[in-house]
Amino acid sequence: VNFIQTVMSKRKLQWFVDQGIVDGWYDPRFPTVQGMVRRGLTIAALREFMLTMGASRNVINLEWDKLFVVNKRVIDPTCPRHTAVSRDRKVMWKLSDGPAEVEYRTVPKHKKNESLGTKLTAYSNKILIDLDDAVQLENGMEVTLMDWGNAIVDEVVRSGDSVVEIKGHLHLEGDVKTTKLKLTWLADTPELVPVQVKEFGMLVTVKKIEEDTKIEDVVNKNSLKTYYVLGDANMRGLQHGQHLQLERKGFFYVDKAYTKEGEPMILHFVPSSGKDFDKGDGNKKEAAAPAKKQAPAAAAADGGGKKKEKKEKKEKGAAA
Repeated sequence: VNFIQTVMSKRKLQWFVDQGIVDGWYDPRFPTVQGMVRRGLTIAALREFMLTMGASRNVINLEWDKLFVVNKRVIDPTCPRHTAVSRDRKVMWKLSDGPAEVEYRTVPKHKKNESLGTKLTAYSNKILIDLDDAVQLENGMEVTLMDWGNAIVDEVVRSGDSVVEIKGHLHLEGDVKTTKLKLTWLADTPELVPVQVKEFGMLVTVKKIEEDTKIEDVVNKNSLKTYYVLGDANMRGLQHGQHLQLERKGFFYVDKAYTKEGEPMILHFVPSSGKDFDKGDGNKKEAAAPAKKQAPAAAAADGGGKKKEKKEKKEKGAAA
């Protein structure tokens, strides 16, 4: 089995290591077992995928998403749910009737799997939401704050095209089924966990690596994306190698647990569909080459030839 857009040659993989493009043979972008495990693949999913494929002498080329769709099915039922907002693109929402002092309530870690237990969620009159959500809000809009209830936007404070603050109030008696936006949020507390997130793309820009392909000519220079988020306080208990889901953001693998103040937890994004592998400019699909336009004289000559041929066929038919 070969995989699309994947280097399988050990010699060529070693080139990436020697050039410092990857961290080593355990890099999540490498098609090694340890590398794929750090990308979030479970051994159970790998085993199930191999048994599904069966034995064959034919060499086939597969997309990675075939394997990671199986992986999602394996990890989804046992992944605790957590919440995070962007560290650098967050907006404060002040709720006039929210709790002045931080309150804590118990909610399930997974609404469909009670065996995972519960977690404590903080509630406050000052909450944080992602800027990408804030720019969609308008004065008077009713939205749902997930795991809390509905709230109404009283004022969107803007600076140019951006949003710097939201003012509003709770409307917990509102119907969550009627709101268009369901937003994730975090109470603004000092217990929030700093998290570094890494998303991985493919190492090369071509779908198939030939024997004579020069790797340096097809390297994807945008195969790693890094950014920072703030996670809920419950993420302090996550261990290395554990999987989780950040609500509305996807599945993640804990590559480094949060063990020391000032040092962020490190999460690796776990792909679950084909588009999740399309990271960076180097992975954009090549556009089909536009058809070449004929010169006017050539087009006219070609059109005249077709008319002449059609006329000759008509005359032959009449003679017959």
